[in-house]
Amino acid sequence: MTKEDTIKKIILNYLIAREIEKKDIYHFRSGAGAVKINDPNNTKQRFFRTGRPGCPDITLCYKGAFIGIEVKTETGIQSQSQKEAEIQIVNAWGKYYLVRSLEEVKEILK
Repeated sequence: MTKEDTIKKIILNYLIAREIEKKDIYHFRSGAGAVKINDPNNTKQRFFRTGRPGCPDITLCYKGAFIGIEVKTETGIQSQSQKEAEIQIVNAWGKYYLVRSLEEVKEILK
């Protein structure tokens, strides 16, 4: 597990607990990628694409706002597709945050 994955897991665990306890957010993991699928009807494997290029790692609905959260390490930088997704989200009146820790997410939710 990479350091970025560890940060995401910590944040997601916090959001799950908050959703259960306070019931004031809706969230899901939303990053883009691909999943390998074994087709039971033949021997071929295929890939199922998820999300959109640049899609933030976590999507939240909080106090009526759409919030995209991109998780990075202390030295991590956004890809070009992530920068473009940020622009699209902000242009659509959503909010977008690049975070590097759970503490930053807690600040967003204050």
